[in-house]
Amino acid sequence: MLSDRALAVLACPACAGGRLSREVFDGRPEALREAVVFCVDCRAWFPVEDGVLDFLTGALAYREDRRRFRERHAAAMDALQLAPDAPVADGQSELQAKQQQHFDWYADNEKQSYLEYERMPFWVAADEIAFARWRERIRPGAWLLDVGCGPGRATVKVLDLDIDVIAFDVSKAAVRQAEERHRQGGYPARATFFAADATRFPVREAALDCVLVYGVLHHVPDPRAACLEIARVLRPGGKYLGSENNETVFRRVFEWLQRLRPLWYEEAGPEALISDRTLREGFAGTGVEIETRSSVYLPPHLLNLLPAGLGRLLLSATDAVGNAIPGLRHNGGLVLVEGTKRA
Repeated sequence: MLSDRALAVLACPACAGGRLSREVFDGRPEALREAVVFCVDCRAWFPVEDGVLDFLTGALAYREDRRRFRERHAAAMDALQLAPDAPVADGQSELQAKQQQHFDWYADNEKQSYLEYERMPFWVAADEIAFARWRERIRPGAWLLDVGCGPGRATVKVLDLDIDVIAFDVSKAAVRQAEERHRQGGYPARATFFAADATRFPVREAALDCVLVYGVLHHVPDPRAACLEIARVLRPGGKYLGSENNETVFRRVFEWLQRLRPLWYEEAGPEALISDRTLREGFAGTGVEIETRSSVYLPPHLLNLLPAGLGRLLLSATDAVGNAIPGLRHNGGLVLVEGTKRA
């Protein structure tokens, strides 16, 4: 739900700042279901429907949804002096629109939903390995941002903690699923889910204790720009936690297996693989110091044949061996990242 606490952390995506306010149409202020959020300065407005804030602008905005929302609340919107479609930022690339279409499709389709993808034994094991260590880095009471949250795959791994979470994705269909998971789960974490663009986070500067970017940098048009955004919104001492497809000598084997028998459906950006070097160059000069480690030295197709528990044991063992051998180190299929913003 969009609380006053969460609204104070967010920034207007149209003018990259501004003072945000809201008008509730349905529900209590602390648990609203339908409302409008608007920028007092630039007058851009953003609908909240079924508890989900739509912060998308320009070519990525769901225009038909906005039109119906405006008609449904025309009298109240007129009283607030919010135009039928207030000017919003534009300039998103065709790539971002393609990503949005892909993840709208992945939210629900006949081939494979994202939830089915997430529940593969391989990903269950890989996710457990990553988050077992990361959860220790998140202190009670922290503010955490999950960038590219999808239907909440990474978010649910931290919702049992006593923290405040804001999470967004470019796909509103996926965000609705994430909101529903949080609502039904009875989690202690206070969470707000919204649709937004990862090229510029609609978050105020130095507002967060932790930024989680789980398999997202390889989807954005410019990973360096996303690194700058991570650094911008982190407080001094804040943590960046991430995972990406790694550049590795084993990549061709995986790609051959994917052509032979696809496990999932990828729509990567121009930098489909993210290496340790890419990350260090991306954060150069930002004050964020990073450490990386490799995971997954076995084909996911093999691990997917095993029960998740056994898969995790085998994955942990082969990770330890792979990272101990100089010639294999940094060549796991995934690169796991931990960063700290200097005080």
